[in-house]
Amino acid sequence: MSKQRVTIGIDPDKIESGFAVYYPESGEMHLHQYDLFDLFTKLLWYNVRYDIFVRLEAGHKVRKFWQRRTVGVAKSVGENNNVGYQIERFMLKYKIRHELVEPFGGSNFNHEQFCNITKWNKSKLTNPEKRVAGLLAYKR
Repeated sequence: MSKQRVTIGIDPDKIESGFAVYYPESGEMHLHQYDLFDLFTKLLWYNVRYDIFVRLEAGHKVRKFWQRRTVGVAKSVGENNNVGYQIERFMLKYKIRHELVEPFGGSNFNHEQFCNITKWNKSKLTNPEKRVAGLLAYKR
């Protein structure tokens, strides 16, 4: 029996990463936030039960310094990039199919725009991390 296909989108963050699960057959989506260790557990759980494909926002792969930032913001970006790097290493180690996606400005989408694109229920509030993860998972 073949496993159901699932697409997972991840927006790495030093505290809690956005984690979206999209079921293409039904169009259903779930949005979550997990710390790094819970995220690893969830990836393994989904990988055993479903045919998963992960789309990871990979700021750690961007080689150019694309904006002038303050030291505090640059430090935060670096920490988020390190989390992305750790997630990538984890997926390589456990042979989880994935794609690294260059940052695309998904955090600039507001709740209403996100809902219009993904058909997410507008009454269920989102935050930038969940929206980016959801947009990554929803990509057709």
